[in-house]
Amino acid sequence: MTAASYFPGFKYSSSELLKYIAVIKDFTIMLKDGEFIKFIPEDETAFLNWLNENGVQDIRKEAGWITN
Repeated sequence: MTAASYFPGFKYSSSELLKYIAVIKDFTIMLKDGEFIKFIPEDETAFLNWLNENGVQDIRKEAGWITN
């Protein structure tokens, strides 16, 4: 089964997305063209699953990412 290209209520397709970082329900997403957008989904778990199913990179999992 393949992931859907679009998430309900989100105007960008998964193919336009490069990376994301989430803080509580607030997602900051970097598009492949270098633009940054913000999105607050109604269902953060479903949106997070959609991002992961579509291979959008979680910035926190990048090598060199430091957390306190």
